[in-house]
Amino acid sequence: MKNLIIILFLFSSVIKAEEFEEFKSSSVVVGNKVLPYYIVYDKEKIPVGFFVESKDWTDKDIKGYGGNIDLQIYFSFDGKIKDIKVIEQYETELYAKDVFSKKFLSQYYGKNNKAKFILGEDIKAITGATISCSAVNEIIYQCVKNVNLYLVKKDVVKKYSLVSKFEKIKVGILTLLFILSILGFILNSKPLRYIIMSVAILFLGIIYKGGLSFGHIKNFIYLNLPSSSNIFIWSFILLIIISSLLFGRLYCGWLCPFGAVIEFLFNIKKFFEIKYKKSLGKKIEIELVEDNVFIKFLRKYEYLYRYIKYIFAVLILLYPKLIFFEPFQHMFLINKTSLKGIIYLIIILIFCILFMRLWCRYFCPLGGFLSLFSKISLFRLKIYTEKCFNCEICKTICLTNA
Repeated sequence: MKNLIIILFLFSSVIKAEEFEEFKSSSVVVGNKVLPYYIVYDKEKIPVGFFVESKDWTDKDIKGYGGNIDLQIYFSFDGKIKDIKVIEQYETELYAKDVFSKKFLSQYYGKNNKAKFILGEDIKAITGATISCSAVNEIIYQCVKNVNLYLVKKDVVKKYSLVSKFEKIKVGILTLLFILSILGFILNSKPLRYIIMSVAILFLGIIYKGGLSFGHIKNFIYLNLPSSSNIFIWSFILLIIISSLLFGRLYCGWLCPFGAVIEFLFNIKKFFEIKYKKSLGKKIEIELVEDNVFIKFLRKYEYLYRYIKYIFAVLILLYPKLIFFEPFQHMFLINKTSLKGIIYLIIILIFCILFMRLWCRYFCPLGGFLSLFSKISLFRLKIYTEKCFNCEICKTICLTNA
């Protein structure tokens, strides 16, 4: 391949002009693949290292939460990482600013084929951005491995798993939560359900930062699959599908951290209503629900706007940026969300305090997706609408009342 000399200031958005004056393209042939790399020179025309583009040097297509990620990774001639630049990424803005920050990427500087890249142990992950972090980590690991093997000609350390012990513990806790939820569902135990919901808020909400969202489902539908090292999200999806096929929307009623929060808030409001009949909360509910003709009209046609969640799910598949309107990220990443995200969350919470699981019933796209499985689930609660005379016994059996 003919070498090309390119003046670096033409690419100042990718390479720092004060560090390098120019670079030359070259390549190495491995099997039937041509792997390009670029030798970098300083102002005295002395070669100081080289860089590669990750899309050329990874063994497989690795995607982040939002899609493709392409990195420009700079190496010294002994195979150590010197710098990392982002060429292409489609991650959610909320996560991207942390995952592609200097603080996160600088953890890889100085690492070569002898180093380990276990996320959560050797590399500190970004809380709430597990999929994006796993993708970036595996991309860098594969580039380091292949660069040292084919360019630097150094032996690569024995292959090891990129899955950390913490990740395995998380999968164990998640599996235990699903097992306990199934047990509680079979026993129809309200106390056990509240305990599990509280643990779900702590583990899936506060620690994992939001649980599952329809964004994860969207990625699977479009085959934008997470890194194989991200066993937590793979296990999460598998457990949800299995439990939904067996017991319907078990996740929604027992394990969803956002659903748990809004149900607890509604129950707290209800408690004070009972204790203080003439409290402000009671007056608001009377004004908005009992005496408002518009609300009565909406209730009359409730069966129609149960379809909103399905429409919302389809719109997210067509316009992924609408994932902003899922409130999970705004609640459990409230320190990172925007002002409009906080305002939107407050509005949702107010309505969910007034109406039992309003979001879950009518708007949640994830709930809409899982309800497709619940229609064919083996142990679902069956209601024969043609025989219904509003006895409300089903409410005593279905603990979620959603």
